[in-house]
Amino acid sequence: MKSNIRARRSRRLGAAVAALLTVGALGSGPARAADAAGKLSIPIGSGKRQPIPLPAGDKIELTLEDALGFALHNALDLDVAALTYERAGFGLGAASGIFDPNLQANASARKSETPVTSSFQSQKTQTQSLSLGFGGLLSPGTTYSLGWTNQRTDSPTFSTIPGYVQVNPIFGSGLTLSATQPLLRNFGSKVTKRLIVQSQIARDQSAWGFVTSVQQTIQSVEDAYWDLAYAQDNLKAKQEALDRARDFNRITKIKIDVGALAPIEIVQTEVTIAQREQDIILAEAAIGTAQDILKRLMGVSDAADWNRPIIPLDKPKDEIVTLDVEKGVETALQTRPEIMQAMGDVESRKVDVVYTKNQLLPQLDLSGSYGYQGVGFANDQIRPGSTYSDAYYQIRGGDYPNWSVGLFFTMPIGNRVAKNNAAMASTGLELAQTGLALLKQNLAVEVRNAARNVDTAQRSVAAARKSRELAERNLDAERKKFDNGMTTAFQVAQVQNDLTTARSNELQATAGWLKALVAWHKATGDLLQVKGVELTGLPVRLASGPAVEATAK
Repeated sequence: MKSNIRARRSRRLGAAVAALLTVGALGSGPARAADAAGKLSIPIGSGKRQPIPLPAGDKIELTLEDALGFALHNALDLDVAALTYERAGFGLGAASGIFDPNLQANASARKSETPVTSSFQSQKTQTQSLSLGFGGLLSPGTTYSLGWTNQRTDSPTFSTIPGYVQVNPIFGSGLTLSATQPLLRNFGSKVTKRLIVQSQIARDQSAWGFVTSVQQTIQSVEDAYWDLAYAQDNLKAKQEALDRARDFNRITKIKIDVGALAPIEIVQTEVTIAQREQDIILAEAAIGTAQDILKRLMGVSDAADWNRPIIPLDKPKDEIVTLDVEKGVETALQTRPEIMQAMGDVESRKVDVVYTKNQLLPQLDLSGSYGYQGVGFANDQIRPGSTYSDAYYQIRGGDYPNWSVGLFFTMPIGNRVAKNNAAMASTGLELAQTGLALLKQNLAVEVRNAARNVDTAQRSVAAARKSRELAERNLDAERKKFDNGMTTAFQVAQVQNDLTTARSNELQATAGWLKALVAWHKATGDLLQVKGVELTGLPVRLASGPAVEATAK
């Protein structure tokens, strides 16, 4: 009968471990946040990710994909990444504003009195002016302006010279279009659009940063989910160990009562019970810690939810995976967002090099203007009632055209500022390129380590399973020897401890294998595809082919 009891317990443990290996290692149940096609769509905008409430009830029963859905919709970590991206987008908009035209207006009045030194000179002069202007910058570096000026001048004189006609006040108006085109320094769109290009690169880098945050969230949630599953299964194993210890204590007492064993033998069984009770206390604490970590990742904010236990529903399935390390390295260099960010840094440095080399050139600007002038008189001797209207008619008729053209040349002596800026830009480009090459090396090492960890964890699971099976057989044999008086309670207790350790090792090895597998997908960069997560609203395309460095434009 005792043998049957032990056999049933062994079968229950085997069933528990088999249940731990039944459903997909990376989760296969549909998440509550997934769409009808099973895709989990996550927008990059912080305000577009709508929080998802946890299921109601005394406890929170979650599949792995449920946990991922809650985390990707509720986690504040992704809000930080999304807001960083949005701020970078505002920076791009601000940089693009360099080509926004300007509208200017100016109104002024002035009065002056000067000593009279001529009969044609007025002692008092009053001037009122109003000017409007429209101008800006064009892509080739051209600055332009269109100005309209109006000015009234009151300057009465008191000359008594015969035939002298005083024209006062005078209403002057002018319309002038002017432009300045750099021919050497500051010429071309590569210079004028420098900040725009770099701001766009920074925005795209922030988008790749969001992708990295999503991948990191997925990995962290899976790690926490399997840590919790392990902690709960480990508690069950510790409770079964306590049941075995108590059962052995009961049998030992019976043998002592009938005189088959010395009373001292009971001490070891009681020590074992105390050890198992301590193990249960630690296992319960580990469950609480694992639950808190998972709730934090899922963005739990309600106090009541913090007090509800999480019950993980998914278990890993027993499978053998074969990894192509070289293909994994190739995929990582094609898809990892860190590569795209580093390539963006290289491109931004190239823009700096183009700009600083341009600043080494002397300044040679071509400037020109063309316009019309007009004047009106409020003098009844010339034209009664005439004011600005005559000036406007003259401008419209093109009566008094004027133009100007000129070249302006400036060359700093030594030009040390521009030379050192250019040298720093070239050094910055070399640093960025070296950093990209170093990153590729590090990613290759990371992928190889991840593959090695998966292989090690996979073999550890098999070894731990075999160790647990042998520990079960060893305990069964030791119990039979104890029943026949061929061993001591101390020896049985030691073998029980070995089985408890072997069971915990098997559960821990299984959780380690799952975590190593998700780390592999994180390292190769295909974690989003494996998990069926689709990011929407990205200004960049998730790479599916070799990452190729672009040239600065």
